[in-house]
Amino acid sequence: MKQESNWKLFRTFAAPDRNRFFLGGILMGCSLVFDLSRPFILKWALSDIGAGDLPELRTHSLIFLGLLVGEYICISLFTYLISTGLLKTIHRIRSAVFEHVIHLKMAFFDRQPVGQLLTRTVNDAESLAETLRSGIATFFVDILTIFGVLWVMFRLELRLAPIMLITLPIVVLVVRFSGIQLKKNFLKIRKKLARANALMAEGITGVEVLQSFHGEEAYYQRFKGTNREYRQATIWNNVYDISLYAFIDTIAAFVTAAILYWAFNIEFGWVEVSSVIVFLSLIERVFVPIRDLSNKFTTLQQAIAAMDRIFALLRRNDTIPNGTKPIEGDRLHVAFDEVTFRYSQDTEPVISGIQFKVEPGQVLALVGRTGSGKSTIGKLLNRSYEPYEGEIRVGGVELRDCDYHSLRRKIAVVHQDVEVFPGSLRQNITLFRDDISTEAIMQAIRLVKAEDFLNSLEGGLEFQVRENGDNLSAGQLQLIIFARALVLDAPIILMDEATASVDSVTEAWIQEAILAILSCKTVLIVAHRLSTIAHADEILVLDKGKIVERGTYQNLKEHQGLFAEFLEAVH
Repeated sequence: MKQESNWKLFRTFAAPDRNRFFLGGILMGCSLVFDLSRPFILKWALSDIGAGDLPELRTHSLIFLGLLVGEYICISLFTYLISTGLLKTIHRIRSAVFEHVIHLKMAFFDRQPVGQLLTRTVNDAESLAETLRSGIATFFVDILTIFGVLWVMFRLELRLAPIMLITLPIVVLVVRFSGIQLKKNFLKIRKKLARANALMAEGITGVEVLQSFHGEEAYYQRFKGTNREYRQATIWNNVYDISLYAFIDTIAAFVTAAILYWAFNIEFGWVEVSSVIVFLSLIERVFVPIRDLSNKFTTLQQAIAAMDRIFALLRRNDTIPNGTKPIEGDRLHVAFDEVTFRYSQDTEPVISGIQFKVEPGQVLALVGRTGSGKSTIGKLLNRSYEPYEGEIRVGGVELRDCDYHSLRRKIAVVHQDVEVFPGSLRQNITLFRDDISTEAIMQAIRLVKAEDFLNSLEGGLEFQVRENGDNLSAGQLQLIIFARALVLDAPIILMDEATASVDSVTEAWIQEAILAILSCKTVLIVAHRLSTIAHADEILVLDKGKIVERGTYQNLKEHQGLFAEFLEAVH
């Protein structure tokens, strides 16, 4: 299937405002008619002055003024319509990029630095908006103006116009060459900026580690080197831009001198002074748009470079294929049947031949060393990663065939890594959903024994959580995550190292709350702290991606295998 070009894809986003752009095009044509009519009126007015014909001069002056007013109105309306249309188009593109990104596979985010994603979704989109808004609105006007003025020159004075035809091809070739270099250089600038942003984002995120291990200076030098490369690329971009600007000004000055010399030394007789004056004013009307066109061409190259990166991201087919079968019911079992998974085709399996089944009301615990594949099982269950070998069924539906939106509504996940968002406590528990009642939120808070915590906060549910939850403790944040999982009342609960950030008393409260609601839930627990899984119906012990032991807490303890070694190590 042939891939759509960037401009065709852009036109798809711009289609809802096609009438706005069409009307803008008509106004642009009208403004050009007014603009190109003025040199003829000016020539007649100058002739009126020479002939002393004041009535005709007055008439031509009023016509000239009317043309100016008409052109101003048309240009103003044209600029408004095109600019607002482009802003709406960019809004659609930015929204589409963000929507696309948040639906990509987790494997994509494993490979993509956050800073580079921010550059594409924010910086590149903003760059595209600015460049199109400032350049494209008059880009075509300049092109049409150049050809229109050349036509006027030939109509006014055929003997002088060929001078323009000699110089214009040289200008076009230089502008074309410079445009190619500017596009290459701007792509380089965007890549260096994306890398610098990625380093900055990663450095700020990991600043505590950098400071703890005295790595600030080494990391700063790494960032400084990338920033230096970005600066050099930007300098070269300015050199190309300024050189092109100076070249066009030089050519314009040369043409002016040539026309003055040729006009009063032409062997067919002197050209009328009025024609020379108008012709010289038209030289500026040609070269100023060409000079502006070179700047706008640079701007357009920037837009093309940004568009390449944005639409390349939109074309990334890293989304999980969605099935059609919904997962229904409030009592669901989970089954893994000979499941094998590897993160890429050229790597060893992370898990291999995993097989188990969890019925509603049962608790399955996964334990093992770091890297044994425990968390991967949870990620596969939630369809964060694909593809896999074997079968994974939830409520009898194979995950490849299921509608993953219905799947995720049936699974409540409690992660080890706490993620909260700037906003109210209510918004963080409901994840900004408006269809969850206050009573449901309070019930979840009571289940996780967080009422005292809630009452201690100013504003209660409207307490404002700062970025990264900086105004709450790790244990308090974990309670929010538990309440978030329980408020959904999902039939399946997946807890990945869920109590790692809470103290022993809070952990005991949470365990009590979990036991109280497990009678009809299907629960998978990934745990390092073995004390949290004593109540599990079955424990799977994983090692190097395979199940090496399975049984109850007591049976495994007495078996004197790997699980018993874990128990001995923590006592």
